[in-house]
Amino acid sequence: MTSNHELDDAAEALPPAVSELFGTGASTARGERTRQELIVAAKICFEEFGYTKTRISDIVQRAGVSHGNFYRHFTNKADVLTAAIHPCVCDLLQGTRRNGRSDSGDLSALIASTTSYFTVYARHRQLMRVMHEAAAAQDGSGFIEKWLLIRREFTARTSGWLGHLQERGVIAYDCDVDTLTEALSAMTEQLAHLEIGLPEKAPRAEQLIRMGRTAGEIWYRSIPWTPRAVPPAS
Repeated sequence: MTSNHELDDAAEALPPAVSELFGTGASTARGERTRQELIVAAKICFEEFGYTKTRISDIVQRAGVSHGNFYRHFTNKADVLTAAIHPCVCDLLQGTRRNGRSDSGDLSALIASTTSYFTVYARHRQLMRVMHEAAAAQDGSGFIEKWLLIRREFTARTSGWLGHLQERGVIAYDCDVDTLTEALSAMTEQLAHLEIGLPEKAPRAEQLIRMGRTAGEIWYRSIPWTPRAVPPAS
């Protein structure tokens, strides 16, 4: 389990454009308590009813506050969903950072990274499912733009890592780093969505380990290592 201190570090590490999506909190202690009550209530409602079926009236009723209090802190339900996913985003960021990738062709490091991603994803599987639903809703709320901005933070880390390896001659100089990043990221995200997010039951730990190993091996074999890197696994 990721500690609160680690999540705080991950939140501070978010680029300004992403941090701004989650807001700065209320100006008073009482206002912040109300805001947090709304976020907790919204998370419960979203996970129980889904994004589309959740109404703002459901959220305020569960939080025990008025509609006016809701709109004092949030513009719409996409706005409160964005606030609700903040811990999830930080957990994913910190989990994959803690099990980072190496500066060479290290299969074990890639397996550790993908396994960590799936493990954290499973911890937030219900909310991740809601995020997919909200992103596909096309309801004019602007959530899809927010979600894509958050996703770009994760893919930028991968492309930056691959670019670093390319500069050092560890992977082929003619590798299309951006396209490879998108392909590997999309594969990993879709596998998580289909095998972790959508099923009725949460995955067992051994399933997450198997998924992490398989995805890590796919990453490893898809990256065009040069002879300077560790030889491909047999």
